[in-house]
Amino acid sequence: MRFTIRSLLNRLNAPRRWSLVHALALLIAAAGVIGGTFAVRSASNDLTAQQRDLLGLERGQSSLSFVVAGRDLLYEEGESIPIYSEEDGSIIGWDFQGVVREGGVNTDTILYVHLTGSELTLVAIPRDVFVGPGTARINGVFAREGADGLKRAVENLIGLPIDHHAIVDLRVFQDIVDALGGVTVNVPQRMYYQDTAAGLTIDFQPGPQTMTGEEASKFIRYRQFVRGDIDRLDNVKRLAYAMLARVKELNVRAVSLAPELARTYAERIESDANLVSLVTRLAPAIGDLQIRSATLPTIETERDGALGLTTDAIDVQTFLASTFGGTAARYDQPPERTLRIRNRSGSIGLGDWYASRLVALGIPEAQLVVTEDTPEPSATRILATGAAWADAAYYAELLSTGKQQVERLPSTADGRRVDLELVLGGDAQTRRPTTPVSAQSAIGDRRP
Repeated sequence: MRFTIRSLLNRLNAPRRWSLVHALALLIAAAGVIGGTFAVRSASNDLTAQQRDLLGLERGQSSLSFVVAGRDLLYEEGESIPIYSEEDGSIIGWDFQGVVREGGVNTDTILYVHLTGSELTLVAIPRDVFVGPGTARINGVFAREGADGLKRAVENLIGLPIDHHAIVDLRVFQDIVDALGGVTVNVPQRMYYQDTAAGLTIDFQPGPQTMTGEEASKFIRYRQFVRGDIDRLDNVKRLAYAMLARVKELNVRAVSLAPELARTYAERIESDANLVSLVTRLAPAIGDLQIRSATLPTIETERDGALGLTTDAIDVQTFLASTFGGTAARYDQPPERTLRIRNRSGSIGLGDWYASRLVALGIPEAQLVVTEDTPEPSATRILATGAAWADAAYYAELLSTGKQQVERLPSTADGRRVDLELVLGGDAQTRRPTTPVSAQSAIGDRRP
């Protein structure tokens, strides 16, 4: 029997279930985008030796990475009214009196997806992580800065370059699961939630059950857990395993249809990757794919009266090393990066004093640049771009000071790139670099 793209689309719109061959073709199209298995460019070309060690990559071994995000529903102007449980009076849902439609700009599901050989690693990024100054969270970056901005934000969090992005609407995700004929998921606990505005009722009993696309989308949207969004991300990982298990059950015949389907669905997935190329090359390897998943470690914190999450660079590096089977950076040697010392303490010459002490501690003088700037009363701190976030920990520990991620830092006057900057604030005269016993005689205690 000969299939055309029109006949396949008719089958998509028909109420009956697709055949397994057609289901697999659509899954491969989606997996090619989400897994990023054969992208146009590879971040492995941009990785430093330290980053390759972190990911456990051998010499010459390539890898590919994606940021994958799911777009939530769009809630326009309106009012939310709580729905109370008849049993204990607790709030079990919200009745939103307003307009709700697809195509929202919040991305509550964000994944760092990394592929090396046949190993696919998913790192879930909690939606409430603060990014940049103030109380802005990572789930709102796509709305403010688009897909490229979201990719940069994740790069800053994990300290690794990323190849591509893929932004998937809720309906596309549901179509993928339905194309598989449903997936079997082990529900961890009783799950009930109601949102009448979105026509959403989540009602699952614990235990294994086969879910349709609509049911699967409800499963990963539920967040009425003790740990809220952190536990919800565990459900995202459960579903990823279930989808991969289902793929391996399917017959892989007629995968030549996949590129044609990819052309059809490309406009429904926002990505900077070549979908047809990805799909064509992924098909032979998908049966051997092994998946592992984890959630980025975070710390609960408060900013300007708002509760949220932050990350610690050393914790993140240790986590990535254990996840990928690599080796985290050691901080007993100074990073090979230019450090600009920006003196904003109000004490002329203090920048040179810090530079001389850092040289005595083993920092190459050629890596240091001192500049004078207008005084500011804020605390001394280390600024670092995402590429140098792990290296910032070395100077933060040495100087017993805080560190802050920034998008970029201006180059030096002679054109050198700067990824690390020590800002000497109003407290700089009361600080001193930590000094090993062997270096104390060389440093002394005199200050300008």
